[in-house]
Parts: sequence; structure tokens; C-alpha cells
Amino acid sequence: MIGSISVRARLALLYTAVAFTGLVLFGALTYGILYYAAVQGKETHLIGREDRLKALLHTRSGTDEQELLRSFTAATHEGNLIFIRNSDGTWLFPTNHAPDWKLSTAQSCIDRTYSSVTLNGEQALVLCHIFTLNGRSVLLYIGGAMDEEFFILRKYRNALFLLLPVLMMLSVVSGYFLSRHALKPVDRMTSAALEIGIGNLSKRLPVPEGRDEIQRLAIAWNQLLSRLEAAVSRLSRFSADASHDIRTSITVMLATAQLSLNRPRTDEEYRRDLEGIVVECRTATTLLDALLTLSQSDNFIHEAQFKRLDLCDLVVSSCRRLEDLAESSGIVLDWYLPDTPVVVEGDEVLLQRLLGILLDNAIRYTPQDGEIRAEVLLTDNKPSVIVRDTGVGMTESVRRRVFDRYYQADLRERKSRAGNGLGLSIGLWIADAHGAELTVESEPQRGSTFFIRFPVQPVEII
Repeated sequence: MIGSISVRARLALLYTAVAFTGLVLFGALTYGILYYAAVQGKETHLIGREDRLKALLHTRSGTDEQELLRSFTAATHEGNLIFIRNSDGTWLFPTNHAPDWKLSTAQSCIDRTYSSVTLNGEQALVLCHIFTLNGRSVLLYIGGAMDEEFFILRKYRNALFLLLPVLMMLSVVSGYFLSRHALKPVDRMTSAALEIGIGNLSKRLPVPEGRDEIQRLAIAWNQLLSRLEAAVSRLSRFSADASHDIRTSITVMLATAQLSLNRPRTDEEYRRDLEGIVVECRTATTLLDALLTLSQSDNFIHEAQFKRLDLCDLVVSSCRRLEDLAESSGIVLDWYLPDTPVVVEGDEVLLQRLLGILLDNAIRYTPQDGEIRAEVLLTDNKPSVIVRDTGVGMTESVRRRVFDRYYQADLRERKSRAGNGLGLSIGLWIADAHGAELTVESEPQRGSTFFIRFPVQPVEII
């Protein structure tokens, strides 16, 4: 039942319960304090009467005791409640009248003793004390009515009972408005959360200024949104990268198939073309499997597997992969290799992607009868790969932004449809992952040259 009540209602009920309990405790405590103060005041008043009586009897010790006592009681308020008893049990004053309340014993009145009695239906307080009068011990009883004090206490108690329901209602209303005010930050956070979707994950929930649980909740949700935004960004980046590579594979397969259909070839050439198509199909299948795995797992970051690779073999396989595409476009694709192997530490799949991106980009922006050349160099034990083309080139403004993600220059000279602006940004990411430097030099109408400069490789001791 409690679980079905809203948080606001539960806060209001909790505040009401706490306020009601506090009011009851406050009323009981103040009533007890007032009662204690009234009794203490009456005790002090009775002690004052006793002291005045003793002083009178002491200063006028030679005077008739009965006459002194009658004068004192006649001049004192509530003098009729003063009684003196001898040690043998007879009454010294007044001699013909005994009090109608239950008397305290002499043994219990060695020190001042107070008793609550009923006089004529009203509460009274009686002081009992033994003192010495003219060389003999007597027992003194002094009473004081407490009707005024208890009248005030009853009025206060009745006022508490009358105010309690009103205060109860005020606490309910106050609890409702306080809970509403306390949950305003939560309402603002809820409204902001409802406006956040997959398309605007960069928005954040408002963080209250108070250092409380609501602030910590807002901070935790914003951190969660940051992680979610980063995850969605990586997912989008991976999907775009995979789509780019799949498109490249399909383009290669289409160019190879069209070239084989349009030009007679030997059985060996057909077999080589089919083997190239099989390789591209396997590449596309691998990427599709990665996308399928991505849809079933949160881990969509490529885990690079570095090993020793021969850059010459990578360049040759990458050029052969795109050779038919270049030939179908009327472009000469060639490569230049040193006499000795050039070894680097890297991920074979990623480096194949990097070289494929540079060569595919060169084919797209190189006109018919153009030339593309891939070179492998080793200078001071520092491997490099250079991809040169005789394409349309780039202006300085385009060259500065060519590696930006989704950037596409307005090059009217290109002979194919535009890409999606991802290829070179993917290539830059792969180069960074290998600690390599990817740069470009280009001039309009004079082609472009891309450089991949790998870090210095350790010299292998034979």
C-alpha cells in the first residue's frame, strides 16, 4: 500500500507525522515544565512562610506563643492552613482544631517534606518540618492551596488540545507545499530528461546548487549520459567506418566483374579475378559479422592485434586488390619497393584498410590516363609509405580540412560520385593507433601525395 503512494505524498505524510510528534512532545514537555515551576514556586512560598514564622517566634520568645501564632495566622494569607504539633502528639496550635488531611509522621519531617493533599476538593501542597521552639521540638505543618496554579495549567492544557488539530492541519498543508518545493528540482530534471533523445544526447540535466542527494543524482545521470553519448558516438563511428569499407569492397567487386565481362580474358585471368572477388566477399562478410556482433554486444571498439609485418607485402596486396578498379577507370596503378623487406609492428587488417583508403581515394580523384604510384621507403630505420597520384589536387584550405570527419571538398573535377567524408578520417585514426604520422602535400591540378611515416623500428640483431 505504501509503495503505491507517490514520493510527494510520502514526504508530506512523513513531515506531518514528524511535525505532529514534535507538537505532542512540545506540549507534554512545556506542560511538565509549567507544572514543575508551579510546584517549585509554591514550595518556595511555603519556605518563606516558615522562615517568617520562626523569625517571629525567635525575636519574641518571651511573649505568649498562642497570641503570637494567632496574630501571625490572622495576618498571613492562608493562615488557617498553619498547624503546630507537640512531640507527644498533642496540638500546640490551634489547640481545638486538627487538619483534615493525612498527616506526615515526625520521622519523615526531619528534613522539609512536601505532600500533595486535597482540601475542599482542591489540590494543595503541605510542608512538614521539625524545628525547636523554646527548647522543645515541635512539628510544623504549613499548607498552600494550588487552585490558581492548576487553573492556569488546565487552561494551558485545554489550549493545547484546541490548537493541536489546527496545528495538525497546518503541518499537513505545510508538508504538502514543502514536499512540492523540495521535489521541484526533480520535476525540472524529469522535464529535461523527457527532452533528451538519441539525437540530442549532448544535452544534460540541470544540476541543483545545493549539495544534497538530488545534486548527486543529477551528476550521476549526467555522467551516465556522457558515457551513453560516447558509446553511441563510437557505435556511429564504427558503423560508418564499416559501411565505408563495405562500400569499397563492393566497388572493387563490381569493377572486377565489369572488367571481366567487357574484355575477353584467359582462364588464368578469370580465375585471378574470381579470387579477388572472393577476397572482397570475405572482407565484406567480416565487416558484416562485426556489425552483427556490435548489435549484440556493448564492446564495439576494434582490438588491434599488433605483430611484425612486411610493408612491401602489404602494399603489393593492397595495390593488387584495387588494380582492376584502377584499370577500369583508365588509370595506371604501380608500386615501387626496396630490395630488402621493411618490417613494422602493426595490425594487418587496419593497415590494409589504411592503404585501401588512400588508394581508393586516389582512384576517385584521378582522371582517366592518370597515374597512381605507391612507394615503400626506409630512411634511418624509419619506414614510410608514399601514395602519389596525378589527380585534381587540393587547395590549401581543402588540405587543412581533408582529415576532418564528414568533410567533403567541392571538387567539380572528380569523375565519380562523392563519398561520405569518412575515408581519410578513418585513415588518420588508424595511423594514430600505430603511432604513425599521416600527412598530405597537394597542389591544384598537380595531384596529391600522402605520406605514412611510421616510428623508428628497433634494429633486429642477427
